[in-house]
Formats: sequence, structure tokens, C-alpha cells
Amino acid sequence: MRNLMLVASIFILMLLSGCGAEKTAADHGSGLSVEMQTGGQYRHVQLIRYENGEKVQDESVVNADGSPFEDGEVIWFDIQQGEWKETTAFALSVSTDGTGIGARQTKPVELEDGKQWAHAVFDDDGLTIEEAE
Repeated sequence: MRNLMLVASIFILMLLSGCGAEKTAADHGSGLSVEMQTGGQYRHVQLIRYENGEKVQDESVVNADGSPFEDGEVIWFDIQQGEWKETTAFALSVSTDGTGIGARQTKPVELEDGKQWAHAVFDDDGLTIEEAE
């Protein structure tokens, strides 16, 4: 019985350690992931997509506890395949306020046709696509 409890405990610890791993769009095989590298100053992030040149507001994201997004934290936007095909560029609207008040928008980053996912990094210089497929 002890051995079974020990094995179960180890298994649970392995599961818990894997659950906290940041998953990028590459890991999901779809959507857009953004790695934050801004010194933990932003609490509200909104995705803005451009479909054939037209601005389309998309998901807004905040941490459940209201804390700012830390460096290295990855935000994954679940963009459906039909939406993704129409997306020609994207930008972020970011705010230090959890409600989005006083937000500023990054310059739009163009996206090549035929991509199923993209991973970008957001830092003080703006938004940069690191990888896309």
C-alpha cells in the first residue's frame, strides 16, 4: 500500500509540474501566442486583428488575480481557423490598469498568408513575430 501511495504521489507531482508550463501557439498548433517581456508593467492586454485591412477587436486578457503579466509569461489567443485565414495583421492594446483604461496600441505587425499559428514577443520596442507556420 505504501508503494502505491508513493507512486501515486510522484505521478501527481509530475502532472502538477507539467500543468504550469507555458504553452505557445506552436504547442497548440493554432492561434497566436505572445510572450511578454515588458518588466511586468501591464495588467490588461487586448488583441486587435486586421482582416483584409479592417480593424477587428478581439479577446481581452487579464490575470485572474489582477497581477501584471510578468516577463516570460505567454498569452495564447485561440483564433479559430476561419478567423485566422482572414487575418492580415495584428496588434496589441496594453494598459497598466486592469480595466484597460489608458491603453496604448502597438503598431500592427503584418502576417504572411497561409499561416495556422504565430508566436510573437512583446517588449519595449513593440511586437515582433518570432515564429509562424
